[in-house]
Amino acid sequence: MMNRTSSSSLDFIGLDTRYRCADGTTAQRIHLDGAASPLACKTAITAIDQLLPHYSNTHSYVHSSAKISTKALDWAHKQILEFVGASPETFTTIFSGAGTTAAINRLARGLKVSRPERSIVLVSSMEHHANDLPHRQFNNDVRYIELTGSGNQLGTIDLDLFEGQLKAHEGQVNYVAVSSVSNVTGIKNPIREMAQLAKKYDAKIIVDGAQSVAHLSTDLDETEIDFFIFSGHKVYTPMSPGVLVAKKSSLEELGEQDLGGGSVSTVSYHDYQLAENYPEREQSGTPNIVGAIALGSVVKALAEFGFPAIQENEIKVMNTLLRELNKNPNITVYGDHALARTGAIAFNHKDIDHGLLAAMLNDYFAIAVRNECFCAHPYVSSLLKEELWELDLSDIAEDRHENYINRKRGMVRASVSAYTTEADVLSLVQSIQKIEQKFDEWGSQYTALPSGAYVHQSFSLDWENVLSFIE
Repeated sequence: MMNRTSSSSLDFIGLDTRYRCADGTTAQRIHLDGAASPLACKTAITAIDQLLPHYSNTHSYVHSSAKISTKALDWAHKQILEFVGASPETFTTIFSGAGTTAAINRLARGLKVSRPERSIVLVSSMEHHANDLPHRQFNNDVRYIELTGSGNQLGTIDLDLFEGQLKAHEGQVNYVAVSSVSNVTGIKNPIREMAQLAKKYDAKIIVDGAQSVAHLSTDLDETEIDFFIFSGHKVYTPMSPGVLVAKKSSLEELGEQDLGGGSVSTVSYHDYQLAENYPEREQSGTPNIVGAIALGSVVKALAEFGFPAIQENEIKVMNTLLRELNKNPNITVYGDHALARTGAIAFNHKDIDHGLLAAMLNDYFAIAVRNECFCAHPYVSSLLKEELWELDLSDIAEDRHENYINRKRGMVRASVSAYTTEADVLSLVQSIQKIEQKFDEWGSQYTALPSGAYVHQSFSLDWENVLSFIE
């Protein structure tokens, strides 16, 4: 297991951050929100510090600073390909602005133009909005891929039903969109098998790898995946771009090119010629040079540290968290209990709303978790459907029904990262037990908002004093 105080290349910024709590004490923050954005790896800051004295725009080899930036950006592209096991002969790396979302929107638009006769898009039922909403555009006929299990024990993609959909609509399915790991439950999908089936029925496949790349090794050369997308901020790199790793052959079929400087070789008033090489052909405008190079340095450090060591620690931490949560009869853990989890676990307490539990964990224990629906509303609603139907609204005024339901429509999510220890997750479980004991006293200090969130009546973070540049 990685030592948090070690001088390894995976040192992280903020592990010793402390916050004042509602009871007047201070506590070291425990960061269990890596599925949203983990802490920054110091390697990223080191790379940025070395680059900035030479910072310049790319697309030029005339002066020294431009040469350095251009060469360093090219190096970052190569680091990404090595990180995900993608040969440069077959794949290319493209950096995009708004995380995975921008890249997936580009693919949804381009695939529609390239194969307009194919109207059906198959999307998994557990997707983050970033890999769901873009496909609902362009007059696509979106069909959702069913999962194994039922109720709050939904599992992974049902491969038999998936192949049944491909077969029933053979020649009509343009592409398949699926996440490698759920950002809600941490359940893994059989993407290798799904890619093989997609190829068998001549459908492209888009894999959202945002929740897997920091936890599991990736080897795209050993799969039939066309497009693999992730966000740099999910891989311990602040300020970094989204990443699209794509087969060059699949990119060449895309329409609706994003045009601008960098993606063209010649331009006249009457015509233009696209660049012949990738990634230039798909990367118009000035990329996030600093963020891309920082990301390149981090993925290199992760590869050198080794995923076996990362996974050994995370499996131990996740198993401990699951075991201890399941000991509490008031806790419901969502997703098929027979399946292994990667990264995230979502749960609820039968007597404490998700917003109130998350607020108390922060305010009294400095434990950072996330709550609500995690930008995966349809999936979360499916997991919660039976509980929401069983809500008793008979004693609640009709004009307050919506507010009450909002307080129940969501979960608490604890997500682990390379720096998470068993002590961290045991602190979470013990803090929940303390909240149960002190609930009458502490619960009375909170006000429920119409949105379903809770705020402490007398305690708040003095956030301006944390940041000295804010006056």
